[in-house]
Amino acid sequence: MSQGRNHSHISSCLKWTLFMFNFIFWVCGLLLSAAGAYGMYFTAVESWDGKGSLETAYIVITDLSGVLLALGAIIWIVSFSGCVGALRENLCLLRLYFWSVTIFLILELIIAIAFLVFPWKSREIMELILSERLIEDYRESDNTKDLVDTLQMKVGCCGMTSQGYLDWNNNEYFNCSVGNPSPERCGVPHSCCLSWSMGGQRDMMCGYNMQSLKESEASDVINTRGCMSAIIQLLENNLYVAAGVIFAITLFQMYVTHQAKTLLDQIELQRARFYAPPARVLANGHSYGKLPLLAGPPVL
Repeated sequence: MSQGRNHSHISSCLKWTLFMFNFIFWVCGLLLSAAGAYGMYFTAVESWDGKGSLETAYIVITDLSGVLLALGAIIWIVSFSGCVGALRENLCLLRLYFWSVTIFLILELIIAIAFLVFPWKSREIMELILSERLIEDYRESDNTKDLVDTLQMKVGCCGMTSQGYLDWNNNEYFNCSVGNPSPERCGVPHSCCLSWSMGGQRDMMCGYNMQSLKESEASDVINTRGCMSAIIQLLENNLYVAAGVIFAITLFQMYVTHQAKTLLDQIELQRARFYAPPARVLANGHSYGKLPLLAGPPVL
């Protein structure tokens, strides 16, 4: 005879493992969203003075805090569906979780292949995005300013693209045009200075007038290479570590996707067995399924 309806086809170990993974990511997504909302609030307060409501809204939405809030919300929603879906054995939530993680994995693979097949074009697009969001908006919010300063000091770079320190000509405060009234005209932020990135004596005015110098002359005072070049060189110098981290993240995503699919199949199998009509046992010990309503007694 069969094992009966009391037998469960759902693995408790699989169910609770998936629940714990997603609970951790759910908490992380919640913290990211809270940090993003906190940063957006202060960005709105800073931007409100002297600006219209539409301009303030644009600054707040496109600020890095907005990106952090959106990323945290996505992580929160996906991990919540996986967490509750596994706990309550909810097929709808588990399908949402499975397809979301699968789509993320496919997009990551597409981006990785694009970087491998079209490295220079991909780098050009990345430099353009970073230059527009970080260089031009450097003084629009403290979040962007702090990120750029930290990146330039920690990595030892200045600017984002292959133009290096000359990228800062795209910022209205550091632009070298004759009509620019800014005292920082034709300069670069202090975070570009060698004294700041190396932890030496720090001078807030060390970046003044650096764009008017040749690279060979400016390199004695500031970092002249762009941050994209510096980051690529850093990854090349730590190639095995970077490859290991990327491989581990991809492997983890594939594992979680497989676990979600396995749990989905087990729940569907359990429900199919539970709702299946019970077998009837004949006098001779043989069993048969549910008979039609008009059928007569079985012939022995």
